[in-house]
Amino acid sequence: MKEQVDFRDKIRSNQKKRDTYVLVLTTSLILSFLIYIIYLERPLIIPPDFPTLYISCEDTINGENYCECEVEFDDEIINSFIKYRGGSALEHDKKGYRIELKKQKRFLGMRTDDDWQLFANYLDFTRMRVKLSFNLWGTLESTNPTAILPEAENICLYLNGEFQGLYLLAERPDRKLFNLDKNLNGINSSLIFQSKGETKFNEYIKEKWEQDWPNVKNINIMDEILSDLINFVNTADDDEFFDLNSGIYHRFDKLNLIDYLVYNFFINHKDCWLKNYFIVRNTYPNKFFLVPWDFDGSFGQWGWIKYDSNENLESEIRNDNVLWDRLLGNNEFMQDCKSRWNELRETLWTEEFILDMLFEDYEEIKELIEIDTQIWKPITVDEEPKQKWPYMYKYSTKEFDLEEYIEYLFNWIPERLQYCDYYFNQF
Repeated sequence: MKEQVDFRDKIRSNQKKRDTYVLVLTTSLILSFLIYIIYLERPLIIPPDFPTLYISCEDTINGENYCECEVEFDDEIINSFIKYRGGSALEHDKKGYRIELKKQKRFLGMRTDDDWQLFANYLDFTRMRVKLSFNLWGTLESTNPTAILPEAENICLYLNGEFQGLYLLAERPDRKLFNLDKNLNGINSSLIFQSKGETKFNEYIKEKWEQDWPNVKNINIMDEILSDLINFVNTADDDEFFDLNSGIYHRFDKLNLIDYLVYNFFINHKDCWLKNYFIVRNTYPNKFFLVPWDFDGSFGQWGWIKYDSNENLESEIRNDNVLWDRLLGNNEFMQDCKSRWNELRETLWTEEFILDMLFEDYEEIKELIEIDTQIWKPITVDEEPKQKWPYMYKYSTKEFDLEEYIEYLFNWIPERLQYCDYYFNQF
């Protein structure tokens, strides 16, 4: 109990440091609101020189099959294909998209490719948490080569001449991104498996997974590999499971497992334990590594729902996934997580560093956040929901307060950092 009291005192003692960010943020929000009022009184004008993508499509876009379209960027028009992206996100009026260009194109300094995705970020009320999640995971790559997520940049989108608001244009999580070898016709092949349905990693259910690579129909290696891997996680005794020559660290990259836990615990990632992650491996004998995905529920928010900065996810994680239950229950692994967390806090993940990342993104898009949320009315509720999933709810008449969500994000991050200092240093 004494540790908890001291921890809360420490949070209060650091309030002055955070007040500087809040003051700057509040001033910036007021200016953004004034700009927004001006926009309401005249035809919509996006900020000068803001990257803008124009898509023209005569057919009705759907989530199953691609439709022909034209994509225009920087005065270049490319014949392309388009469809909706996402699962539950298709419930919302603001849709995300996948676009396949008929020739490769480099957007905004990202890689040259023909396969792109547009995140609507509808449940990210701040319009910043998804990009921050991508960028923060990427900061680990200098010491952990498996810490890879797509590059992503904010853009404005027009569809058939109508302004669609603010989107996040991103690369695809594919073989090129992870720098994988060409596929082999056998279980030694490089691979990307995506967990798309809820599974506790306690049994292999084919329908819960998708083999993204190899993407050749007659090469199915997922069934054999995942069946063997999940069986090992569930049946090996502790000596076998943690054996350095043949156990879990022989199969998975250990630093990747450590960073996956440390990172997702810190950002309070709600949706990467049961599902929404990738298992990736280059040609065997390379080891598996995990890649987190779907960041709607991160950094203390999921739609209108807010989560305390001192929420302890441990029991939830252990209940959701057998692999993580075993790792979290191992003192040596948690000691390694403690060492890694302290290393990151000392050398990289300072409060100033992360808030600067966030504020830089905010400065870029602050003139558009208000406009985007005005076009696509955020879901609001009159009382705290009982169910877990935000997309199940209809709109209410409750007034939406964007400033509340943005300020909550800026305050949540330093408080969460301090809670994680407390949590990891227990071990």
